[in-house]
Amino acid sequence: MEILRRYACDRVGLFFGIILLGFYAVAITAQWITPVDPFETNLSEGLQPPSAAHWFGTDQFGRDTFSRVILATQVTAKITTVSLLFSLLIGVPIGMMVGYLGGIADAVVMRLTDMLLIFPTIMIAIIIVVVVGPSQNGVIIALGLSQLPNFIRIARSAALSVRRELYVEAAVAAGASWPDILLRHILHNISGPIIVKSTLALPGFVIGASSLSYLGLGVQPPTPEWGQMLHEAKDFLTNAPYLIVGPAIALSLFVLAANMAGDSLNESLDPKLKGRRIKRIVPRLTGRIATS
Repeated sequence: MEILRRYACDRVGLFFGIILLGFYAVAITAQWITPVDPFETNLSEGLQPPSAAHWFGTDQFGRDTFSRVILATQVTAKITTVSLLFSLLIGVPIGMMVGYLGGIADAVVMRLTDMLLIFPTIMIAIIIVVVVGPSQNGVIIALGLSQLPNFIRIARSAALSVRRELYVEAAVAAGASWPDILLRHILHNISGPIIVKSTLALPGFVIGASSLSYLGLGVQPPTPEWGQMLHEAKDFLTNAPYLIVGPAIALSLFVLAANMAGDSLNESLDPKLKGRRIKRIVPRLTGRIATS
């Protein structure tokens, strides 16, 4: 509760947290709030500029860009959230187990994660999606597996610091088994840092999904996705530059909101980080854009 109280007192973090929740609210209600059918084509109204009827204009097939951005929010949110859960549900248990038990399993897992971390995340995702196939499920598997080493290392590091605490030693002395210790003691005490790291990792999943779609390896037409919409808009930058505005704003705002909300959560866990947010946000965003 103290963490939530500190987070609520951070107006900047609270503001961007509300924006992030707003994106998910739009994603959940996308089918009901789109002004027109996002898939309805009308070639006679193709490449219309923004107007009262079409806030972001229409694409080359006469489809309403604003409605497609709304539906793309649902598609992107689904891909990134499921990918994040995929990495969490596999990476955190593995990281906790090897961090607590140590030994040969710890050495083998960490050497494998070190090997995977040598390569850029987007490169690993591209290789996986080429094998699995370009689709929503392919992107989810690719992003989940490509980010798995990061969550294994995070959970392992947290488990290493917690396993030396007195309450863990007391549980061992009382005869508790290692699975019971992991679930009742270690997982409970590392859940805060894991949640923060997950929020901070969310922008990476969004950029990864959009990058794959931009390259034609992600969500396939006619289903809209921010990266895929940007890919289509690049062919009309001269005569219809407004097509890039909607998906670009949505993608940038989502990444910014997730970064700021995650940093605010991080500061709530560690008040010593207060005031260093901008110094961390700028290089992180530029680094992600450069690697993507």
